[in-house]
Amino acid sequence: MISVDKAIRIVLKKVKTLPSKKVKLEDAQGLCLAENIKSDFDMPPFNRAAMDGYAVIAKNIIKPPVELIVIENIRAGYNPKKTVGNGQAAKIMTGSVVPKGADAVIKVEETQSFSDNKKVRILKTIDKGSNIAKKGEDLRAGKRVLRKGTKIRPSEIGVLATVGSDTVRVFSVPSVGIISTGDELVTVSKKPKPWQIRNSNSYSLAAQARRIIEDVEILGIASDEKNKIRNLVKKGLKKDILILSGGVSMGEYDLVGEVLKDLGITIFFEKVALRPGKPTVFGKMGDKAIFALPGNPVSTMVTFELFVRPCIKKMMGFSSYHNQILFAELETEIIIKKKRREYRPALLRYVNSKWKVAPVEWHGSGDLFSTTKANCLLIIGESVERLKAGDSSEVLLIDDFN
Repeated sequence: MISVDKAIRIVLKKVKTLPSKKVKLEDAQGLCLAENIKSDFDMPPFNRAAMDGYAVIAKNIIKPPVELIVIENIRAGYNPKKTVGNGQAAKIMTGSVVPKGADAVIKVEETQSFSDNKKVRILKTIDKGSNIAKKGEDLRAGKRVLRKGTKIRPSEIGVLATVGSDTVRVFSVPSVGIISTGDELVTVSKKPKPWQIRNSNSYSLAAQARRIIEDVEILGIASDEKNKIRNLVKKGLKKDILILSGGVSMGEYDLVGEVLKDLGITIFFEKVALRPGKPTVFGKMGDKAIFALPGNPVSTMVTFELFVRPCIKKMMGFSSYHNQILFAELETEIIIKKKRREYRPALLRYVNSKWKVAPVEWHGSGDLFSTTKANCLLIIGESVERLKAGDSSEVLLIDDFN
């Protein structure tokens, strides 16, 4: 049995980032950049007015009020035709090109215009350079604006559009196949008999995976027979990542591990010092990653977040693989029974300028219903025997919260 940290390190060491490809800018949302992006121009590309007002020569306004002749009206997208000289000004809109000769823009609120709009009275002094965004002050042509390995969010889409990247090189996205095993399982549409349960794991796992990627397929249910499991696993090995749930404990009908080994899959670990989720299996065949997770639904949820999510993110080229961890004040005492690292479903709240966390009431790794009240996992270390109310505790974020 290995530690959680060692298991995560093994997964990240063994899986490889997928090859890159070009996609259209509008299809790049959520993907990972496979190249550094450089600007093809200065930003701003010209001296730009930061305010509505008048472009002036600052030294002309030493003793206000001063009246100046308005020689031009400059709007955004217009190339000024005239040069501002002594005793002159140009009316200008925010974002417009500052005309030659002008070295400051005075706000319209600090002026008075005449009815014929041919003159303006300047009411305050102004420093040279005021209210002008200098050419290239945000960005110089040739400078890197986005780094390889960056997740493409709406803000990155905007930057890519700004620098003319109508197509962009990204890392490919892995495909995921999901199999549930067990004689007790029936499809969601079927009413289970007293000794049966519906196949919820496939759907919850698919939902977890689809938070990251789209190419996720539920492959079906395999009963506790080697041939049935083998046939579905062979189908699943066409995917980049195959996830199985159930059939990995020590029972007579827990056959998944045997089938994986019979198929030539190299197994790197089969047990993790974890609660819930001890019987977690990770292996590979070629570049394919295979996870066999426990059948209890909370165990499945936890082990996906700890091991499968980092695998997906690594294959996609990201440099950061894990959900965020923060510290929160524990709201209730916890007595620990087993010396394994525990990830307990909990509710995180922001109260009176503090993060606070409390474990939800749950009845073990089969109690999926209690997880609907949770939005995080409270991390309890291996050496911890007791946590008191008020203790600072690690929390793994898995969901939106308020």
